[in-house]
Amino acid sequence: MRQGRLLAGKKGLSNIVSHVNVLEAVTENDDRWEFRNHLFLTTFNFAGNDTNRQVELIRQLRRGGCVAVVFQVGLVAPLLPAVLRAADELSLPLFELPLSVDYADILTPLICAVQGEDGYLVREANLVQQELLKEMLNGGGLSSLVSLLAGHFQKSVAVVDDRGVLYASSDDWAAADVIAHLPQYVAPGKTVVRRSAWITALGRRAGIPSEGYLIVNSPDAVPPSALEAAMLDQGAALLTLELAKLRVADETYAEPFRTWMGHLLAGDFETARLFASAQSLDLSSVRVAVMFQRVQPSQDSGTPGDAETRGAWQAIYTTEKKPLVFEWEGRLLWLPSVAPSASLEDARVAVDAQLQQVWSRLIGNGIAVWRIASGAPVESAALLHQSVQDAQAVLALDSPELVNGPVAYGDVALDILFRQIGLQPAAQRWVENVVGRLASHDRLQRSDLVLTLETFFDSGQSHKLAAHRLGIHPKTLKYRLDKIEQIMGGLPTRDGAQFALHFALKLSRSAG
Repeated sequence: MRQGRLLAGKKGLSNIVSHVNVLEAVTENDDRWEFRNHLFLTTFNFAGNDTNRQVELIRQLRRGGCVAVVFQVGLVAPLLPAVLRAADELSLPLFELPLSVDYADILTPLICAVQGEDGYLVREANLVQQELLKEMLNGGGLSSLVSLLAGHFQKSVAVVDDRGVLYASSDDWAAADVIAHLPQYVAPGKTVVRRSAWITALGRRAGIPSEGYLIVNSPDAVPPSALEAAMLDQGAALLTLELAKLRVADETYAEPFRTWMGHLLAGDFETARLFASAQSLDLSSVRVAVMFQRVQPSQDSGTPGDAETRGAWQAIYTTEKKPLVFEWEGRLLWLPSVAPSASLEDARVAVDAQLQQVWSRLIGNGIAVWRIASGAPVESAALLHQSVQDAQAVLALDSPELVNGPVAYGDVALDILFRQIGLQPAAQRWVENVVGRLASHDRLQRSDLVLTLETFFDSGQSHKLAAHRLGIHPKTLKYRLDKIEQIMGGLPTRDGAQFALHFALKLSRSAG
């Protein structure tokens, strides 16, 4: 190549050459050819002096993945500017060599160079793999392997599972931004280059869901070099094994608790007790149940692959090192750890604080699409089914407060009790007799007279306070109260009758 000169395509000089071949014939208009990473030697003799055919050949080669052309002069006229412009536009380097240079003089050293480069990449990547394997056999875990890789890449490295849970990182690595944009699926062994990271799926073989992802922080968005790509491939195999072991350990730890909880919620308390004893479950810190439910359930709801569910798992795992959390009937059920000696009030305060941390992380990640409810703490794990039922009852309220942060059973217990009583047939008949006309007027006129009267009683019959709570002018409140008296034929004055009306209003609104 010493006698050659570059005619065009200078921007493609960084193209990677993996194959070297001779080209002396093409089938025109055939786009099925693939010359991926090929460097071709040619005389252009088959194209003759037809500039249009020469330009089309340049375009056809580039479409097929060709990365360079070495052109021997002498058999056709010098290439015209139109051909050179096409090579420049497509970043296809076009070199000129005299006809006196034999193909063999070029092919042999170029092929040897390509093979030598491949051999170098294989040797270097194998050295990295051997170093990782030695560390693993000596007892080094996932964190040690990640740290070694980070040293080779000179970049921050992390491993997350398919739920987005951060299992290991080379430093204080904030994975939230990348996790929120992980692809739904990447074939194991493939690397995806995103805006700020290289992402390699960790899987045992193609065609099965991945175990998780190896993420290399790359803020400059420069793709990995050939050597770095080889290191990613070699490292991914060992990291997959280590991550799979940790995942199996976590699932083995959580599965007995899931089974025990199933017995409790089925009311089979004796079986639950015997199972916990046989499995030697440590239930001393299990005293509160927390449930996560999607605001708007979707087809992907509850699956580990979607960004929202990843965000919830990650927030829980960041709050507690080894949490008891599992999917439960389309929701996430978390049993946060509480100090065995804590009083019921202390347990409630501790769980509230943990939930605020979880909520802050969900908000910070832009994934606030969850309703979060916590049941009341119980004295012992044997009563935990009551806390689960409390959390379910909170979610059943469908209260607006649930989209603004976690809601504890104690904060809405009265509303839950009113709803449960209001669903009884006898209670429904009584409520209909007391406030049926007012509720019917609200339905027909789309008014809020039931809410207005309930708020008026809640405010101790203070016009000023009730108007403030309703967000209306006191004169508007007076107008509404006059309308209510007109519909109901007056309001009761006796304390007992007022209490009964107030209670009926509560039941009416709670029952919907």
